[in-house]
Amino acid sequence: MALQAQRHGFVTKGIHWVSAALLGFGYLKGLDNVNQLADPALLQFEVTFALILGGLFLVRLLWTKAIAGSTRLPEDAPRWEQKASGLVHAGLYAGVFAIVLSGLGIALGYSVPVLGGLFLAAMLGAHEIALAALPLLLLAHIAGALWHKLIRRDGVLESMTGTWIFKAVRS
Repeated sequence: MALQAQRHGFVTKGIHWVSAALLGFGYLKGLDNVNQLADPALLQFEVTFALILGGLFLVRLLWTKAIAGSTRLPEDAPRWEQKASGLVHAGLYAGVFAIVLSGLGIALGYSVPVLGGLFLAAMLGAHEIALAALPLLLLAHIAGALWHKLIRRDGVLESMTGTWIFKAVRS
């Protein structure tokens, strides 16, 4: 029988799920066209949202590295699982930071035309690439969690969700 994962604490779980909610909101609200940023209120909202999302992910990164630990894989997890987990988590952080920084670059390039069209085009390209890559990384993250729930049965998924969600589903 596989060793069981240690539970994440309340703060780590809270940061994780607030992060997930903000990412979901960011994708759902989206912009149809960069020219919508001509509306100062929308531009301000987008910049504020990017700063909140980026700030939360920075706090999340620092929290997990300094205090909570970044993985709950049991000690007997195969090396390939450890590598895959590390790569997916690094990709998620890189993707979010790329979205935030390129989004702020778009806002800057749109607000300060002297930066030129090349700068704005580069930021738009980086933003689109990161926006396309992040859902793939999220799917890999979810697939890994389901792998641990259904195949390994080692408590990794429950370390972030708690067992209450599975008891509610069975009822």
